[in-house]
Amino acid sequence: NIFVTGHTIEEAFANANKVLDNMSRYMESNLLHINTKKCFYMIFSPRSKQKAVIDSDKLQISIKGRIINAVDETKFLGVTIDNELSWKPHLLKLNKKLKSACGRLYRIANCLPNQLHKQIYHSLFESHLNYAISVWGGVALSNLDSVFRTQKKCLRIMFGDTEAFLEKFRTCVRAREHGAQKLDKEFYSREPSKPLFKKQDLLTVQNLYRLHCIMELVKIIKQEEPVSLYQILNRSKRNTNRFITPVPSKNFTYRAPWLWNCFTQSLDLGKFGLDSDENLIKSLLKRSLLEVQNNNLDSWSNENFLEFAPIELTKTNCSSSDQC
Repeated sequence: NIFVTGHTIEEAFANANKVLDNMSRYMESNLLHINTKKCFYMIFSPRSKQKAVIDSDKLQISIKGRIINAVDETKFLGVTIDNELSWKPHLLKLNKKLKSACGRLYRIANCLPNQLHKQIYHSLFESHLNYAISVWGGVALSNLDSVFRTQKKCLRIMFGDTEAFLEKFRTCVRAREHGAQKLDKEFYSREPSKPLFKKQDLLTVQNLYRLHCIMELVKIIKQEEPVSLYQILNRSKRNTNRFITPVPSKNFTYRAPWLWNCFTQSLDLGKFGLDSDENLIKSLLKRSLLEVQNNNLDSWSNENFLEFAPIELTKTNCSSSDQC
């Protein structure tokens, strides 16, 4: 991928053509070939500014005289990127893939022993959710509703009381009590999904995003790579376990440090911090997310996806004596 910037649309096009000319000469000198049929370009611009109207006759990007076409979205490493970075096209494709996985799980669930259901769920369903979730998962909670509904459907298939639901349709209407012959919303209602999440210790898609964001941040700090991300992260000089967050956005460079700061506020720190064992951090983080997720078992609320449950550090939490 090549990223080119410019103060105006004309400057951006001019810079892009210069870069491509240099790259084309480099490829030729090394006896390499560029497949222009697979080359596309996409224009990103701040939402506060109006989209520039591009005159296709005057503004073009080309390689050796071959014009490159513009696209509104493209797929890169399994993630669909759109020119507004809204991630809506990716969420649509992901939800379609998850629904397909639900269909496969529905057909094989009754053929497998119950003790394997959780392993199958992680392998065939949650693996799709986890892929690159720290990139696209920072969207508004409302944009994740469709994916969340599919996840709840999958849990009902794998861990729910399907037999009790189907039993309703096996009962003759005349056998029901007076007043119960009419099929209303209550008849078609599914069992609540929240107790299923709690019983299986599974995280929702919203909390999976928070888990992966923080754990990827910890890995970047510990390994100091990738260098491009490590240099952007700004740790406080007064308290090295805290971050100075940039301008609020949906990007990983803001969300991950901000989530870490929120998480550490809920802990009785002691010697716990970014230098602690990675498994200890993940264990405490998942425990905090599960506790806040399981609050108010009657229904889901935004608090289940935005807060962290307070966790006290004890010797039983620590994987080694030097962490407490």
